[in-house]
Amino acid sequence: MSVQRIVIPYTPRPLQKQIHEQLDKYRWATLVIHRRFGKTVMLLNHLIKKALLCDKPNPRYAYLAPYLKQAKTVSWDYLKFYCDRIPGRVYNESELRVDLPNGARIRLFGADNADALRGMYLDGAVMDEYAATDPGVFSSVLRPALSDRLGWAVFAGTPNGRNHFWDLLNRTSKDPGWYSVVLKASETGVIPESELADARLIMSEEEYAREYECSFDNATIGCY
Repeated sequence: MSVQRIVIPYTPRPLQKQIHEQLDKYRWATLVIHRRFGKTVMLLNHLIKKALLCDKPNPRYAYLAPYLKQAKTVSWDYLKFYCDRIPGRVYNESELRVDLPNGARIRLFGADNADALRGMYLDGAVMDEYAATDPGVFSSVLRPALSDRLGWAVFAGTPNGRNHFWDLLNRTSKDPGWYSVVLKASETGVIPESELADARLIMSEEEYAREYECSFDNATIGCY
């Protein structure tokens, strides 16, 4: 059987590369990351890599945003762009799904319709913007779906007050079975200092601290 080399048009930044390497070592991960780091692109590419390299029959992977419309608006075009060079990939626009030639599937979901996941098995899942997602979606729907194939999960996002995301970080940051990281804009160097300074002129201190410095002390209206 011949092996085909597939080059995805994605070159991770050094910090993204470090995260990819750590995600390969752990089943569970908590990623608290500032805005405009490139989190969603990074996680979608991690799903693609895992789906292509999985040696189990018919692998299944899920990406969840708080809302299905949000998943379509933010992530669907990215997913198709990075899968375009994979020979034989098939897109299902109505289900926001990519079928890969090895039998793997990656599908986008919204936590606002989590029942669409019931009955599925999963080899891996990403919960993006987890702070804005009902935590019961994972415990009652996703966690059982990961059991029979010992699938993995990543919880990622920016803070939204001291809610379930804050609790998760506190519980897992010292757990040897979890990979946990907090990346602030003042530390990563991804966003130029001049742009951060300009943002501070427009945003309140609470907004800036939450969105760029990963502060859990301030919540937006309507968070869980």
